[in-house]
Amino acid sequence: MDLTTIVIASVLGSLAVLVTMGISIFFCCFYWRKRPNKKTGPDEMEPLKVGKAPSQSNQETPRKNVKDLARHNVEDRRQQSAKRLITPLAGPMVTQAVLLTETCEKEGTSSNSAGAMSFLQALLPTAEQQEAAADLAREMSEPDEAAGQIQFSLEFDIYSSVLTLKILQAKGLPAKDVTGTSDPYVRICLLPDRKHKLETKVKHRTLSPRWNETFYFEGYPLAKLQKSILYLHVFDYDRFSRDDPIGEVYLPLSQVDFTKKPCLWKCIRAAEDMKLGEILITLLYIPRTSELSITLVKCRNLKAKDITGYSDPYVKIWLHRGDKRVEKKKTQVHRKTLDPIFNETFQFVISWERIRETSLVVTVMDFDTVGRNEAIGQVILSSRSGPTETKHWGDMLSKPRSPISQWHRLKNF
Repeated sequence: MDLTTIVIASVLGSLAVLVTMGISIFFCCFYWRKRPNKKTGPDEMEPLKVGKAPSQSNQETPRKNVKDLARHNVEDRRQQSAKRLITPLAGPMVTQAVLLTETCEKEGTSSNSAGAMSFLQALLPTAEQQEAAADLAREMSEPDEAAGQIQFSLEFDIYSSVLTLKILQAKGLPAKDVTGTSDPYVRICLLPDRKHKLETKVKHRTLSPRWNETFYFEGYPLAKLQKSILYLHVFDYDRFSRDDPIGEVYLPLSQVDFTKKPCLWKCIRAAEDMKLGEILITLLYIPRTSELSITLVKCRNLKAKDITGYSDPYVKIWLHRGDKRVEKKKTQVHRKTLDPIFNETFQFVISWERIRETSLVVTVMDFDTVGRNEAIGQVILSSRSGPTETKHWGDMLSKPRSPISQWHRLKNF
C-alpha cells in the first residue's frame, strides 16, 4: 500500500467520525428541546398571564379566563384554609415541644411542677406574638355589638388588574350628635398599605346614609389582591372638633369570589369602649395530660381606681366546676399603672370529660394597702359565656396543644 492510499484513508476516516459526531449532537439538541419541563407541583401563587381584551366576536377567550380566575380563587382559598390550620403563634417551637411531650410519655418519664411550668412556657410564643395574633383574630371576627351595617360591591377586572369598589349605603348607625343623628362618611384603604386612603362624601344628619360612590384600585394583580384586606372605617364628621369614629370593617379579599361580582352587607364593629379596660389571655389545653394552662399576658387602658389617677392591678383566677369554686390563683401586684404586663402562667388539671362543665373566672383587682381590694372588671371563660369568651374557649378545645390568644373587654359583675 502506497503513501497516497494511506493519506486518503485517513482523511475519509476523519470525515466519517466528524459526520457521526455532528449527527449525534443534532439529535441530542433536538431531544433536549422537545423534552417536557417537569414540575413538582403547580405554582398557585403565580399570577394569571392574560393578554389584551378579546373582541366582541370572540367569546371563548373570556370564558376560559373567567374559569381560570375561579380556579385560582378556589385554589388560593384552599391554600389559605390549610395555612390557617397551622397556628401561627406556635411555629416550630410547639411542634418540637409536642414531640418532646409524646416522647417523655412513651418513656414513662416524670417531672416536677417547676419542670412542667418551664415546659409550658416553652410552648408559648412571645408576648408580642400573642398580642399581634390576638389583634388580628379580633379584627377578622364578627363583632359582638355591631354599630350598624354597611353595603358595598366588589368587581375585579383581570385584564387591567383593577379592583372596583362601590360603597352603596349603611343603616342602623349610632347617633353621635346631640341632635340624635350623625354625619357619616367612610375612609377606605387596602391593607397592608395604609398610606393611600380614599374617602366618601359626608352625608349630613342621617343614620341611614346612601353614598353610591365608586372607587378604583389600580395595579393589583390577582396574586397581590388576594394578599390584601379591605378596610372600611366609618366616621362621624364634626366641623369644630375631631371626627368621631363610628366603627370599622375588615374583609380579607382571599375570601371573595370575584367571578360572582359580590354585593355584601357587613356588620360594622363598634369603636371600642375602654371604660374598664382589656386583658390579653392565652389558653392552652393538652388532652393527653389533662393540663389547662392560662397565661395572663397584659392589660391595657384599665380604669383608674386611686386618687392619683392610677391603679395597683393584679389578677385573680377562680376555677369553677358547675357552680362550685374549686381552686384559686393570682398574679403579683403591679404598682401605679393602667397598662400592667404580667406574663404569668398558671396550670390546672382538668380531665377531658369535665372540661365542658368547667369555667375560669378572671377578675382584675385593684390592690389597696388600707381597706378592701376593689374589683376593676371581670371575664368568664367557658363554653356558656359571652360570644367572644365562648369563641376563645371553643378555639382552645378545637385546637389542642396550640396556644390561643385573644383580647377580652372587662365587664362589670
